[in-house]
Order: sequence, then structure tokens, then C-alpha cells
Amino acid sequence: MDAVIAGVLLSIGMVAVLSVGAQAMTMQRRGEVDVRAAAALDELLAGILTEGPVDYPEIHPMAGAFEFGSPYEDFQYSIEIEPSGPGVPALVRATLVHESGREYAIETMIAEKRGDEPDPIRTPLEPIDREARLAELEEARNAQQPQQ
Repeated sequence: MDAVIAGVLLSIGMVAVLSVGAQAMTMQRRGEVDVRAAAALDELLAGILTEGPVDYPEIHPMAGAFEFGSPYEDFQYSIEIEPSGPGVPALVRATLVHESGREYAIETMIAEKRGDEPDPIRTPLEPIDREARLAELEEARNAQQPQQ
């Protein structure tokens, strides 16, 4: 009789532990999706900020899916930009929908780019030799360490 009662109590404990573990895994997956959604929204808004709310719709699609192979490939996005008058920021809404159906949205105001100056060319004048830089840093570190 004692063995039967112990078996029942043990099985109740195992069911409780397994259900808590399953909930923890679900919450962990949901948290990962939430973090990737925040990063994707940040990337979309950074693009609008870089190009400006007036020029962005002419350069990039306002809705669609992220590229295959990107960390956000399981999201669909849509962007709405409500232009405003001169000197007044545009209202920008970005929405993501995960393949699970979960929706993420953000709304902010982004000002127009000022001036008629073209975007600067951001490529370096000389190619950067990263391997040579790394070798120099390692040599400097080795020179600072006392020899044994």
C-alpha cells in the first residue's frame, strides 16, 4: 500500500515538474521572438531615419517580408508614413507580424532630412587591412608581457 501511495505522489510531482518545464520552454521561445521583433523594428526605423521619411517610400518597399536567411525571415512588415508640413516631423508606424500570428507595432515621429546636400560617401579612402592591424596589436601585447 505504501508503495502505491509513493508512486502516486511521485507521478504527481513529475507531472508538475514537466508542466513547469514546458511552460518555461514556451516562455523562452516567446522571449526570443520578442527580442528579434524589437531588433527588426529598430532596423526598419533606422532605415527611415537614415533615408528620411520623404525619400524612404521611393527607395524601399513599404510592406513585405524580410530577406531569406536574415534573422527576421519569419516576420512580415508594413510601414505607414504620414507626411507633415515643413518643420513638423512625420508620423511613422511600423508593424511586424510573426508567422505565429503575434503582432508587434511601434509608432514614432521622424523629422525630414534638412538641406540639399547629398548623402556623404562613407567608404574609406584606403582599404582597411584588418589582419595587419590584428598582428600589430598582438605584437604590442606580446612586447608588454614579461618573458618567462
